[in-house]
Amino acid sequence: MPTRLPKKQRAKSIRADHHHTTGNEPLGRNIIEVPKKRAGDSADADTIDWLALWALSLAVSAVFIAALVYFGEGDVKGAAAVLAGTAGIIAISLFVTDAPGDRV
Repeated sequence: MPTRLPKKQRAKSIRADHHHTTGNEPLGRNIIEVPKKRAGDSADADTIDWLALWALSLAVSAVFIAALVYFGEGDVKGAAAVLAGTAGIIAISLFVTDAPGDRV
């Protein structure tokens, strides 16, 4: 039965685990070796950029607060101040910190 897994190294190891044997094959025949990580590979796809997630959550909450101010009180300047202040905080925090690939 064909599987619809992507042809990536991790998917190959999953596919190897699901292979049914007849009992005559030696153990470990279908296991695919996963390459080990090198010491310099700190920015992998497995790492999460927490600063970007924080910036997105801050932006979503600022939009919600600005919408409350704009539609609740009708204060256009207050809503713009909330959005501008949040954009400034995000810009400063992203400018000051290093990119995930630059961290050691």
